[in-house]
Parts: sequence; structure tokens; C-alpha cells
Amino acid sequence: MRKRIVIFTITLVGLGLIINLTKDITRLLRAGDRVKLVEEKAQKLAAEQKQLLEKKAYFQSPEFVEEEARNKLNMAKPGETVVILPPNLAQVLGREEKPAAPEIPNWRKWWNLFFQ
Repeated sequence: MRKRIVIFTITLVGLGLIINLTKDITRLLRAGDRVKLVEEKAQKLAAEQKQLLEKKAYFQSPEFVEEEARNKLNMAKPGETVVILPPNLAQVLGREEKPAAPEIPNWRKWWNLFFQ
């Protein structure tokens, strides 16, 4: 009888240890997954930072300043001529754009399909 109680107690302690170890292992695996997610996020942020630094360098370059001066301020280098095209260029050239056909709602298309 006493031997059964000892075996039962050892079995309960063993099961408790197994359950506790299983919980610890799953917690460690989840922590590893979180570490991987954070590392991936750090890599994405590093790539984004690199792109932003490249954009910053481009926006501070003389080529960008010249391009903006030409496109937005209509400036030109000495000896160049600035040509400004009218906003209705197609109309001036005689190429009228056709107006888009009025959009028919879907319910009307189905109605026409079945009842006409």
C-alpha cells in the first residue's frame, strides 16, 4: 500500500514536471517566433531607411534642382527657348477627344439582358 502511494506521488510529480516543461518549451518557441518577426521588421525598416536616404540625396542634388526649375518655374539655361503648350492641345490640333459613353448601372444592364 505504501509502495503504491509512493509510485502514485512520483507519477504525479513527473506529470507535473512534464506539463511544466511543455509550457516552457512552447513559450520559448513563441518567443523565437516573435524574435524572427522583429528581425524581419528591422530589415524592412533598414531597407526603407536606405530608400529614404537615396531620395534625400537625389532631392539635394543639382540635377533635381535644375529639373524642378525647368519643369515648375519655366526657367531655361542661357540660349534656350521655353515653349509653353496650351492646355487644350488636342483641340488646337483638331484632334477632338470623343466624350466617354455614359455609364449604365449594372442593374440596368441585367434588366436589358433579360427583358429586351
